[in-house]
This record gives sequence, structure tokens and C-alpha cells, in this order.
Amino acid sequence: MPSIDAPPWSEDNWRESILRYQLRVKGETIERLAEKFEYAGDFPTDTPVSLARLIKHTAHVLVDHLPTTPPDQLMHVNLLLCSIAEHLRFVDRSRVANTPWSMIQYTEEFLERQTGASNEFIIRPQWAYNYSLIGEFVEVIRTKIEPLDWIPTATWKSSLCGLGDQKIYCLSFPRIERLNCLLHANWGHEIGHIFAKQWIDNNFAQMWSSEETQIKNRIEREIQQEIQRNPPPVDPLFAKFVVQEMAADQVNDAMQVAKDGLTELICDAIGIHLLGPAALAAACEFSAPLPIDESPLKCDMYPPWRYRIRLMAEMCGDDLQEQTVQLGDVETKYPGPVIEPFWNWLKETKLLAQNTADKEALNSDIRTREAYRLIEDKWEAIRAQALQALPRESAECYRLFKRVRVIENLVRRLEQDTPPNEIGTWPDNSPASLENILNAAWVFKIAKIRQDPDWVSTDNFEKLCRLVLKATEVAFVHSTYGEQLKNLEE
Repeated sequence: MPSIDAPPWSEDNWRESILRYQLRVKGETIERLAEKFEYAGDFPTDTPVSLARLIKHTAHVLVDHLPTTPPDQLMHVNLLLCSIAEHLRFVDRSRVANTPWSMIQYTEEFLERQTGASNEFIIRPQWAYNYSLIGEFVEVIRTKIEPLDWIPTATWKSSLCGLGDQKIYCLSFPRIERLNCLLHANWGHEIGHIFAKQWIDNNFAQMWSSEETQIKNRIEREIQQEIQRNPPPVDPLFAKFVVQEMAADQVNDAMQVAKDGLTELICDAIGIHLLGPAALAAACEFSAPLPIDESPLKCDMYPPWRYRIRLMAEMCGDDLQEQTVQLGDVETKYPGPVIEPFWNWLKETKLLAQNTADKEALNSDIRTREAYRLIEDKWEAIRAQALQALPRESAECYRLFKRVRVIENLVRRLEQDTPPNEIGTWPDNSPASLENILNAAWVFKIAKIRQDPDWVSTDNFEKLCRLVLKATEVAFVHSTYGEQLKNLEE
């Protein structure tokens, strides 16, 4: 029998008691699952383990503070636990068996060097045919913890054992392209989102506000002209309000087109800056099955692919010009016979850019016309500002013509069915960089296709990819332990 002194039954109290023990079980389950991933030992780098630890410690702190959680906040805790549990899928999918594991270590080292040592990257497949960057996870979770005033943010951060100062991102690639390491040059574009976000957050609002009045006036004039041609079925007294309402909506659309367009164009610029012609080649190949002149209003605000390729080709301009290159005491002609097939193929992007169907699509609607008028007026300054945010080590743009001898040597290794992992011979050798390996692979691939269009069979292409994957693995080992091995021999 219930106690005489027991409080009367309450629906809210009854549901609260159920939710509290549910949350404890849920939180502890997430904590244990994350701990299993932490000690699984089948990841190519430690970054998935870092994310697992972040999730484990966050779940532990939430459970530990359940007794002091206000009843009206329990559902928010439930949502937070569910959201961090979803992040475990990124850890799970980054296991060795799911990734091009032999290039992951060298790639992550490259990404951290180009973006800053505090950045860590999980690389995992996704079934959607796209490349993407997700995160940053520490900041996402911190912004959800801070409003929970019964949990001191300092307590949560101290529980992370140093992870609170790191930045963890997830870089995704199409699952069916797992071995297609040449297409993974698109990763340069994806890490560009880190710098594009910085530029947008710091500069876009001020830039837009300085132009908004003029943009609004031009949009209003066009709407008024359209209304004069086709009067709406409203009282003329309300026509002014109709114009203002339509103009406000279209100005907002134009702003979003400009913002999203600049984001993608900055990412393209970062990709070209870091990886050179390999990034342009990967973009051309990735975009081949997609509409090339689609208006941003019809494709989630993305710029037309022709527009993007035109700007990327302009950034590669020096690499698309014949020139005499001074290499030490020797002069050599660029592109030369080894690089020339790839060079000719890339030059065809200029022919692609001569067609202005993309600009016609942009000019057909005042929202895209105004957005891209602004982008074109400001683009050179915007690109320069975004590139300045790169670490000092990445200040110099990748130029193929400056590395002509290195690329030729790596291509010859591929022609001999040898991984293009080094320049020279032991012990007077050095590991090939990731960017040189990828560019050499593209030079080799296009040369083979130009010689024989039937070369692109599954067997030939997979053989090339496996040679490149092995090259990145061996080059990483060489760059990490090469000096120690040389010292042992001495």
C-alpha cells in the first residue's frame, strides 16, 4: 500500500522518473559504446579515437549531472545525447576496412599542415555521391553544453583531457570511389570550407550591407517594370506594398546566392592553391555527369560548374602557358613531352570557358544577376583575403611548371609499374609530397588515355590507383622515419 505521507500521484513526476532512468541508461550505453571504439585499434590514425573520447566524456558529464538537471531540461539532455550518439557513425565508418587506409596518414598530415596543427580529420566513406566536410565537433558540442547552466563548461572541458583545444572535422568521400585516389584531390576543396567560413563570418555581412541599398533599388525597378507590363490583380493602392514585399524576398534570395556562391568559389580557390592542376582535373571529372550551366536557384545555390571551372583554370594560368623554366643551372621547356598530354587536356578547359551559357543563366534572373555582379566586382580581393588565412607553410601556390623534373621522375616510376613515392635513390633520396604524387598520377592517367582511349579499363585504373596508394603509404613512412633509418645505417 502507498505510504500515507507519499505525495499525490502526478503525471509530470511519473514521466520525469521514467525519463531520468532512461537518460542514465542511454548515456552510459553511449559512453561504453564510445569506449569500445576508443580501444578498437583498427583505425588508420588517432583522430577517430579522439572523436570517440570526446563523445564518451561528454556522455559521462551529462550522466554525472543528471541528479541536478532541472525537470524541464531533461528533454534537452535527451536530444543532446541522441545527437552525440549519431556522431559515432563517423567513427565507425572510418575503420581501416572502409577507407583507402594506405593514404590516410599522409593525407591527414597534409591536411593538418595546410590548415593548422590543432585541426584533426576523420576520413570516411558515405553512400551519397559527394565529397563533404562536417564539423567542427568540439565547437558544436561546446555550444550545446554552454547553455546548460547546471553543468560548468570548465568541468566539461577539463574532462576532455586536452581535447577541448583541438578541432575535429569529418571529411567524407563517395564510397564507390574508395580506391579512386586521383579523384580525392577534391579534398583540397573540402578543407577550403574551413577558410571560406572564416571569410564569410568576418566579411560577408559588411560587404553585403555596403551594397544592399543599390541592389534593392535595382530589384525594385525591375519589379515595377514587370508590374507595369503585367499588373497584378490588386488595388493600385496596394501595388507599392506588393513591390516592396517582392523586392524584400528577392533581395534575401540574392544575398543567399552570393553567400553560398562565394563559399564554394573560395573552396575551389583553396583547392587549386594547395593541389594545383590535380584539383582542376578532379573537379572536371567530378562535374562531368552534372549540369554545367544550371542556375544556382535550381541547384541548392551552387555556382554553375562552367563558372567554377573557368575561375579554377584562371588560377592555374601559369601552368597552362608554354614557358622556359630555370631549374638550377639548366633551362628546360615546359610542359615537355611527359606533361604535354595532360597540359593539352587541361588547356581544353579554356575552350569550355569560352562558352558563356553559364553567364546567360545567371543573367536571366535578377537575383542571380545581382549576386554574381557583386561576386565578380569583389572576387580578386576576396580570393586574396581568403588565401592569406592559410598557414605560412602554405603561402606559396602549387605550380606544376616549377616541379617539372620531379613530376617527370614520378611519372617514369609509374610507367615502370613502380609506386611514385620518392625522388632519387637511397640514401640520396627524399619522399615525394602528396601533392606531387597526385599531380604525377593525373599526368600519367591522361597521357595513357590520350594514347589509347580504351586504356581506362577497371584493371588498368585499379592498378594505377594501387600504385598511388602504395606511394602515399611509403612516402609517409619515409617522411616520418627516413632520417632515423639513415642514421642507423651510418
